[in-house]
Amino acid sequence: MSISIDHNSDIDSQLAHIQIPKFSGLRQDANPILAAHMLQEMYKMVTEWQQELEQIERESFNVTASGTVLAGWLESRTFKRGSTGTEIPTPYTTVDAIALTDVDPQAGYRLCGLDEDGKLWTRPCAMAEILIVSRSLARYQQLKDLTDRKQQIEQYIRQVLEDLVHLRLKLED
Repeated sequence: MSISIDHNSDIDSQLAHIQIPKFSGLRQDANPILAAHMLQEMYKMVTEWQQELEQIERESFNVTASGTVLAGWLESRTFKRGSTGTEIPTPYTTVDAIALTDVDPQAGYRLCGLDEDGKLWTRPCAMAEILIVSRSLARYQQLKDLTDRKQQIEQYIRQVLEDLVHLRLKLED
């Protein structure tokens, strides 16, 4: 930018026409306001996670208080007519809880699961028990989903804590 100054005119009037570039005394990456804003955002995130953990605890309590929890699955054994007219059992298949309303009354059911050693266990499940067992299995799935989310949030918090401790130690040096 070149400026020519006319020595015959008033210097103040010439300076009024010069555009002074605006310089920030702070670079973007060294801006304390930005750093404070980021800390506020982190605080907000951690607070929201804390509230979500409390909500998960309440929901978990409500699920367990509402009845039995079963870790397993239901299998049904349906029958098809063969070419001779006799009933041929098909292999056991997993039952969708929604499909339980359209179940053949002749079909048989069994409750299956894995024990502590990972071995399969089964027991017959009467038609009268299907609704109760299905609800118990659904409660288990709800608890599993809540537990998975809780573990995810706890991992986020551990990571934030680890990063903040590391940052603090680095800044103290």
